Amino acid sequence: MMQLLALASKSVSRIVRRMPHRLGVVGIAAATAFFSAPANVWASGDVVISQVYGGGGNSGATFRNDFIELFNRGNVAVSLSGWSVQYASATGTTWQRTDLSGTLQPGQYYLVQEAVGTGGTVTLPTPDATGSIPMSATAGKVALVNSTTLLTCSTGCATLPSIVDFIGYGGTANSFEGAGAAPALTNTTVAARSGNGCQDTDGNATDFTAGPPNPRNTGSPASPCGGSATQPVVATCPATLSTAAGTSASANLSATDSDGVVTNGAVTSASVAGITVTNIVPATAVGGTLTATLAVSATVAPGTYATDVTFTNADPIAQTTLCTVTIAVGGGTGVSLRIHEIQGAAHLSPHNGETVAHVPGIVTVVRPNGFFMQDSSPDNDPATSEGIFVFTSTAPPVVVGDSVLVRGTVTEFRPGGAGGATNLTTTEITSPIVTVVSSGNALPAAVNIGINGRIPPTLVIDDDATSDVETSGVFDPAHDGIDFYESLEGMLVQINNPVVVGPTNAFGEIPVLADNGANAGLRTARGGIVISSSDFNPERLVLDDAIVSVPAVNVGDRFTTVTAVVDYSFGNFKLLVLNTPTPIPQGLTPESTLLQGTSNQLTIGSFNVENLAPTDPSSKFAGLGDAIVNRLRSPDIIAVEEIQDNSGATNNGVVDATTTFDLLITAIRAAGGPTYAFRTINPVDGQDGGQPGGNIRVGFLFNPARVAFVDRPGGTSTSGTAVLNGPNGPQLSASPGRIDPLNPAFANSRKPLVGEFQFNGHALFVIANHFNSKGGDQPLFGRFQPPVRSSEIQRQAQAMVVHDFVQSLLTLDAQARVVVVGDLNDFPFSTTVATLKAGGILHNLVGTLPVDEQYTYIFEGNSQVLDHILVSPELMNHALPEYDIVHINSEFATQLSDHEPAVARVQLPPVQDVTAEVPAVSSGLTFNRRTQMFTGTIQITNTSNRFIAGPVQVQLQSLTVGVTLVNAAGMKSGHPYLTAPVSGLAPGASVSVPVQFSNPTRVGINYSAHIFSGSF
Repeated sequence: MMQLLALASKSVSRIVRRMPHRLGVVGIAAATAFFSAPANVWASGDVVISQVYGGGGNSGATFRNDFIELFNRGNVAVSLSGWSVQYASATGTTWQRTDLSGTLQPGQYYLVQEAVGTGGTVTLPTPDATGSIPMSATAGKVALVNSTTLLTCSTGCATLPSIVDFIGYGGTANSFEGAGAAPALTNTTVAARSGNGCQDTDGNATDFTAGPPNPRNTGSPASPCGGSATQPVVATCPATLSTAAGTSASANLSATDSDGVVTNGAVTSASVAGITVTNIVPATAVGGTLTATLAVSATVAPGTYATDVTFTNADPIAQTTLCTVTIAVGGGTGVSLRIHEIQGAAHLSPHNGETVAHVPGIVTVVRPNGFFMQDSSPDNDPATSEGIFVFTSTAPPVVVGDSVLVRGTVTEFRPGGAGGATNLTTTEITSPIVTVVSSGNALPAAVNIGINGRIPPTLVIDDDATSDVETSGVFDPAHDGIDFYESLEGMLVQINNPVVVGPTNAFGEIPVLADNGANAGLRTARGGIVISSSDFNPERLVLDDAIVSVPAVNVGDRFTTVTAVVDYSFGNFKLLVLNTPTPIPQGLTPESTLLQGTSNQLTIGSFNVENLAPTDPSSKFAGLGDAIVNRLRSPDIIAVEEIQDNSGATNNGVVDATTTFDLLITAIRAAGGPTYAFRTINPVDGQDGGQPGGNIRVGFLFNPARVAFVDRPGGTSTSGTAVLNGPNGPQLSASPGRIDPLNPAFANSRKPLVGEFQFNGHALFVIANHFNSKGGDQPLFGRFQPPVRSSEIQRQAQAMVVHDFVQSLLTLDAQARVVVVGDLNDFPFSTTVATLKAGGILHNLVGTLPVDEQYTYIFEGNSQVLDHILVSPELMNHALPEYDIVHINSEFATQLSDHEPAVARVQLPPVQDVTAEVPAVSSGLTFNRRTQMFTGTIQITNTSNRFIAGPVQVQLQSLTVGVTLVNAAGMKSGHPYLTAPVSGLAPGASVSVPVQFSNPTRVGINYSAHIFSGSF
């Protein structure tokens, strides 16, 4: 379990696996129970540890719990009262224990259930003892102790007097029996004692092998060593039998004895007229099977009868065993209802909490802790579901195709426990008594979701609730997606020609659209489906692997027909597929951008590299290097997000990320790219959110052969940079520098990093961002509608801080070139992005793309933009920047990151001095007494035979001291300049540029006009 605990600390929403229906103890009509005769021998015997498993509930595990299995390899019964099993880590001295009780017969197993994890799909057999010890999946120490006193040893434990048996497993275990430890384990393997538990050479390395888990309890078939022990009589009886008053019923009974002959069976509890054991056929040989029938006549009065049946063998001193069948005759309790009456046209059952009886259905799906059933005679109301889950807690006594009658309590189960408050409930029947009426029945026809069936809403998830859909709003399956799927809860459904709109994720989920996307909303050119501010695509269907495995598929891949049952978990309706679907690949391939830098064009990229750390496999670095070089064409500047520190997720106080950057730069160079340099500022340990211990941050990669970084010292983790008025316009007080890092808006979140660059003589300010995540937002298909996106509040505050910083640059120079880039964790239509753009100070380049190309991330099948590049007006004024989202990750089951990178290309040609070709003539100046200003014009004329490209700048050099050019557009090299009101000058063309001077000392106004082509 240590592995699981480490995973549990990861902050993203997507570490936790689905949580199946919770377990309890109920009676089930056809469940098989095993009973053995009591032992009469009490002595110390040879009890050993036969299995150890610490991977329960971990990633890839089948079972949900860790467990320890004991085995009596001797030939006498042993009392475990006062004993304990104890666990310590591989080298630890701190032990935890679980106390034992009961008696272990020869050849009998004993199951100790330990800590539960968040993964796995199968519940352990009923444990004989229960603890909560989280055991390591790979290495540790387990002791069987003849007391409940906690051990304190680290090494040499196996020789202590109180130790009955001991195992050290895994290469790091420092205490074990014999010459070495048992093998190291995994999330899917146990240490199993050889010979079915019989081998014991007092050597862990010899006695144990690694293999698949096979947990056995005292109810499992005995496996005596050497075969000398007297074997018990074993009975097979149903736990329950139910029938309606006035209707007879029966159940099959059997008993066997592996070393004897079972000859009789009889009711031994208080006699009830009409309840008898009949049709007894004794066993005819040792190990044979006695068969009989437990009969209930139609005359038995309504009520519940605990009926004991005792079986006897032919031994000289007869052995017996007893089983108890709870017979329920209806008529006195429970309302007889159909499934659609229980479900009702609502999210909550109108019969919630009531006892119901004789609920008919055909078993459609069997799960480890219950089964789905569906009415084969539905009503005509599509708003009422005909399916329901019957929660049995343990393995149900039914098979698919059984026709059953169920009695139990209607319950609304909210998955996720205390952490699932925003989940919808699913309607169940709990504490059931199940009667199998017949078997081998045809299943009810699956409802077709799509063309020629029920077409899901394509626009609205819910638009009439006032917070809680379970208690407010109109139930409208034809209009509201959340009601549509609720009306199919627990039912068999069929999806024809599904097309994949999101790749198979780590939880075995595949979002699809029915009918190859017919009737769906806006599709992407590559097969996905795009969100908008008013449409989050309720037509998406999520296939789930809870029953069978699903293949790894990419966006655009297809299936033929899928049959599933509708369930709900983790904030969404899930279609639990019944047969592994066969994919029809469509050959989606990663994109490559066409945008590359040129002598006059600069490229800027954004790439969230998803928790990149030196501990990642070299293949990830190689893949990122290849992507940056061959997919992104080696952008001149790259803002990178989620760079972890040198120790990765190890929480050891390290914050420096030089190793991480160097490994990435080396990988880029190995892929044929340039040798990038990097700039970043390390965060304060544990203060910037993300994976605990990782200290993720933003940073810059830049190609020094193409662009220069302007370094100015002073930027620290907690000291922000400021905008200063330098000799050439705005400049940073510290570069790189963090923007207002102590502002509460950035609490437990990444701080923006701004850097000052130079390209072709132009200053460029780039701000890298990674706003706080969407963690904590309510789900789209959750209980509360419309969902509250509480995380937006912090992102809006972060956006305002960045907006104000950009504004400070533009206040000093309206023509300042600013790029705001990164993972903003919000949509183009969000208030967050609107805050950044407020006042027209920034333009979002995603808007320059066709709508069907606007996505950098796919969540639950919804293609959406979270990563943005925004630019200031100056970068939009002369040549529209080019922009490309490069789809290489989010559409594929195998990903380098969960985000797509993006690249922008902006025009920044060098400024040319064209004074010799464009002479300037100054007019006389007029003094305005009201404004106290001198005004005039400067006329410039293109005397050359070529076109002079704009913008055309008129710089006034050597301006008289004390005189100010009031209407200057900016400063360059300490001289004011004006921008001519033309896009360029054709040969012979002229233009007048107005000038306005402040001259408080009334000195002579002199200057030298120089003309430039291009932006300063």
